Amino acid sequence: MMCRLYLAATLVVFLGFRPGRAVGPDGNDYRLPLETRPWNYNIKLTPYLLETDGSKRFTFDGEVTIKINSTVNTKTLTLLSKNLNYTTSEYWAAVNTKKVDLGSGTVNSVTSKIQYNLTTELVAGKTYFLHFVYNGSMNDDMIGFYRSYYVDSNNVTRWIGATQFEANEASRAFPSFDEPKFKATFDLTIRRPRHYNTFSNTRISKTINYGDYQDDVYVTTPRMSTYLLAFIVSEFTQRNNGKFGVISRPEYYDQTEYSFNVGQKILNKLESYFGINYYNMGIDKMHMAAIPDFAAGAMENWGLLSFKERGLLYDVSSTTLNAKQSIAALIAHEQTHMWFGDLVTCDWWSYTWLNEGFARYFQYFGSAMVETKLGLDQQFVFDQVQSVMLMDSTNCTNPMSDENTNTAADINRMFNSITYSKGATFIRMIKYAMGEESFKASLQAYLKKNQYKNTVPANLFKVWFEHWPEDTKQFAEAVFNGFTKQVGYPLITVKLSDDKKFYSIKQERFLLRDQEISDTSLLYTVPLSYTTSNAKNFRATAPKFYLNPSKSEEKFSLDSKVEWVIFNIQQSGYYRVNYDESNWLAIKKALASDNWGGIHLLNRAQIVDDLFNLARANVIEYDLALKILEYLATEIEYVPWSSAFSGYSYIHIRFGGDIQSFAEYILELTDKAYKELGFDELTSDTASDIYTRDKILSWSCQFGNVDCIEKSKKHFAKIDTTAVPVNIRSVVYCNALRYGNESDYDTLFQKFLKSNSATEKTLIISSLGCVKNIDLIEKYFWAIISDDIRRQDKASALSSLYTSNNENVAPVFKLVTDNFEKLATSLGDHSKVASAISDMASRFTKESEQQSLTMFNQKNKLKFGSSVTTLEASEKTVEENLAWAKARLGSFKTYLDLRKINRAAKNSFTLQVVILCSVFGLFL
Repeated sequence: MMCRLYLAATLVVFLGFRPGRAVGPDGNDYRLPLETRPWNYNIKLTPYLLETDGSKRFTFDGEVTIKINSTVNTKTLTLLSKNLNYTTSEYWAAVNTKKVDLGSGTVNSVTSKIQYNLTTELVAGKTYFLHFVYNGSMNDDMIGFYRSYYVDSNNVTRWIGATQFEANEASRAFPSFDEPKFKATFDLTIRRPRHYNTFSNTRISKTINYGDYQDDVYVTTPRMSTYLLAFIVSEFTQRNNGKFGVISRPEYYDQTEYSFNVGQKILNKLESYFGINYYNMGIDKMHMAAIPDFAAGAMENWGLLSFKERGLLYDVSSTTLNAKQSIAALIAHEQTHMWFGDLVTCDWWSYTWLNEGFARYFQYFGSAMVETKLGLDQQFVFDQVQSVMLMDSTNCTNPMSDENTNTAADINRMFNSITYSKGATFIRMIKYAMGEESFKASLQAYLKKNQYKNTVPANLFKVWFEHWPEDTKQFAEAVFNGFTKQVGYPLITVKLSDDKKFYSIKQERFLLRDQEISDTSLLYTVPLSYTTSNAKNFRATAPKFYLNPSKSEEKFSLDSKVEWVIFNIQQSGYYRVNYDESNWLAIKKALASDNWGGIHLLNRAQIVDDLFNLARANVIEYDLALKILEYLATEIEYVPWSSAFSGYSYIHIRFGGDIQSFAEYILELTDKAYKELGFDELTSDTASDIYTRDKILSWSCQFGNVDCIEKSKKHFAKIDTTAVPVNIRSVVYCNALRYGNESDYDTLFQKFLKSNSATEKTLIISSLGCVKNIDLIEKYFWAIISDDIRRQDKASALSSLYTSNNENVAPVFKLVTDNFEKLATSLGDHSKVASAISDMASRFTKESEQQSLTMFNQKNKLKFGSSVTTLEASEKTVEENLAWAKARLGSFKTYLDLRKINRAAKNSFTLQVVILCSVFGLFL
C-alpha cells in the first residue's frame, strides 16, 4: 500500500461526534448521516443451495422491515446496499400505515450508498418503518452472505450458506445502516430445506413447517451493530450441553472436543475477569462454528463465533502443540470480543483498537489463564511487541486512533498490526503502569459504564485515569495520547558515566528507514523501568519513572557503582533501548557468563531484537551487535531464539542465493541447542522445548545440517507405515521435499488430498512450498491455482513457495507475472496478486529483478485497479532494500569472514598445542 505521512501537527482530539463530512480523497462522502437511526430489523431470508433450485441456486430472497426515527425533519433517507436487486421499496409511519413507494433511489457504486428523496418529510421524533423485498447472490468470495462447500464421507458435495459481515458487508444481505454506530435489535427468520439446519446469534424461538421447507424464527438479539449479525444454513452437527456448543461438518465431530472443553473454561475465566456474566448479557447461549471456507481467521459474531476449520478443530493424531495453542488463543480472542466489540463497540473504525487491541491482549493472557504451561505470556513479547515494532518504525504506519478513516481501503487498513498488536502492546504497557488489580478494576468499570453503547478512546481513558496510581497520574494523559494519536515509538539512549554511578537518558523517534519523509520530531511520555548488575531485579516491571517528551538529555544518579544497566524490564514498555559501548560490552560479558548473568529470558529476547534493529538502522555497527549475539551459542530458550531468527531472517533474505558463509555461521550458533534438544521428542519436553526444537531444527536443516537432513528423510521414508511424530512433522515434511524428488512431492500431496484434519492440511500446504526443484515449483504453482487447494488457503500456499528458499523467488515471480490473470481468478481478485508480487519484491536482491518488476508494472498496472498503489510501493521497497544491502550488508559479511579466519587460527593453535603436548609426553 502507499504510505501516508502522519505529522504531529495533524493530531485530532477525540470527540464523541463526527466533525463535518467524512470525505475521501475522491470527493465522495462515505459515511451515513447521523440524523436517521434504526431501532430494529425484522429480516426474512430464503437461500437456495440445492441442485433442484435450478436457476435460483446460489441466490437468496430477502425481506426486511426496519424500524427507524429521525432526530430532525428530513426528506432524505440514506442506507448502504451492495449488489441487491429490489422488487419492493416502501415506507410508512407508525401512526399512519399508508404505504409510500420509495422509488428506485440513487445508487453510488463507490460508497455503496442508496439515497431516497422523499416527497413528504420524516418528522423528528416519530417512528417509521422501511420495507424492502429483494434478492441477492451467494457468491464464493467469503464476504456477505456467501456459499461454501465440503465433500462428505460418501464423496458427496454439501453446500452451506455462511456470513462474514465485518466491516460493512451486512449490506450484501439486507439494506441497512451498516456502520458500527447504528446499533439495533434484530429479528431473523430463515427458510431452509427440511434436511438442513440453521444457526444464528440467538436461540430458535420456533420452527414453522412449510411443506419441504421450514422457517426457523430466532429470538430477538440485544442492541448490537449490523456487522455482528450472523447465520449459517447447513447440514452441520453440533457438540452441545444446552448453553455452549461447537458446530462442524459431521465428519469432524470428534475433532470438536478440545475446543468445546477449553472454550468453556476460557469463557469462565473471562467472565470472572471482566465482572459480567456472558449468559446474562442478552444472549443466553454460545456457538462456535468451524466453516470450510472463511476469509478471516475467525469472527466475533455475538453468540455465533465463526472460525476457519483449522482454528477450531483439534485432531489428537495430527495437530501440533503449536496449532493446539493457536486454537485456544483464537477462542480467547473471539470470546473477549463478546465484551470488547459486541457489548461495547467502537464508535467508528478509526478506533478499531478498542475492539481488537483487547481481543489480541486476552488472546494471550486470557488463554494463559487456562493453558498455564504454554508460556503464552512470554510469547506475547516476540509475537506482538517485537513484530509490530518493525511496521511502526517505517513511514508505512498509521496511528492507533486514525481519524482519517473513510473509504473501504481506509477501513481495511485499520485491521492491521497497528490496531491488533500495537493496541495489545499498549494495553499491556498500561497494565504495568497501573498494576494488575487496578487495571482489572478499570476494565470492569469501563464495560459496565458503556455496555450496549458505542465508545471512543476518551471513554476508556477516563476510566483508566480514575484507576491510575495517584503518584503518577500527572503522566497518564500524555502517555495515552502520545502512543494512541501519534505514530511510531521512541528509541531511548542510555549512557553510563565513567564512574558507573550516574546515567543519562534521551529519546528520539526510532525509524528503520524513511527518515527523510517521516516526522522525526515526534516525542513521547515514556514509562521507564530498569535494573542494574547489582539488583538484577527483573520482576519489577512497574515504571520507576516517566520520561518527559523532550529531546533534552536528562541525568540520574544510581544508588551505587554498577557494571551495567538494562532498561525495559521484560519489555514491558513500547520502546527500544540503545546504550553506550561500555554498557553494551558489560551486557555481552554478563550474557557469556553462567545463567546468562541472571538476565531474564524476555530481556535477552529484547536485547537480541534491539541489537538487530539498531544495527539495521545504522544506529550501531554490526560488528558490535554480532559480537554480543555470539552469546546465542549458549541459548536454549524459545523466545530469545525467536527474536534471533526474526533478525537473521532479514539478513538471510538480503544474502539471496549466496549463503554459504551465513549457513556456516547459523550452524555454529545453533549447534549446542541442536545437540541438547535433539531431533526427536522426549517425554520430558516442556512446551518451550517443543517450540524451540521446531525453530532450531527448521533453521539447522535448511542450512545444511547433515544429521538433521538425514533424520528428516528417514522419518519421511516410513510415512506410509509409521506416522511422523506430530511436533517435528513440519520439519520432516519440509526438508523431505527441500532435499527430495517428485515422488516425495507426490506422496505428500496425496496425503494432503486424503487428510481429514484441517490442521494437518494447513501444515502440508506450507511444507509443499519447500520444494526447490524448478519442475516441482511449477507443479505446485499450478496445484495452487487448481481447485485442489481452497481459495482461503491459496495465498498462504503461494507464499510458502517463495519464502521457504531464497532461490525460489525468481522462478515463482516469473510464474506469477506470466500467469497473473489466471492467478487473479483463482485467488479471487487482482489485489491478492498485487500483494503476492509486493511480498516477493521485498525479497529481491538483484537489479535485474528490480527491472523485471518495473517492466511488469508499467505494462500491466492498469489491470490492477486501486491495487496499483501496492505495485508502485513495491518498487520503492526494492530500491530501499538494494540500497540497504549496498550500504550495510558488507559489514555483516566482513564480520563473518573475520570470524571464520579467527576461528581457523584458534583451531590451528589448539591443534599445535595438542601436538606439542603429545610430543612432550613421549619424553616423560
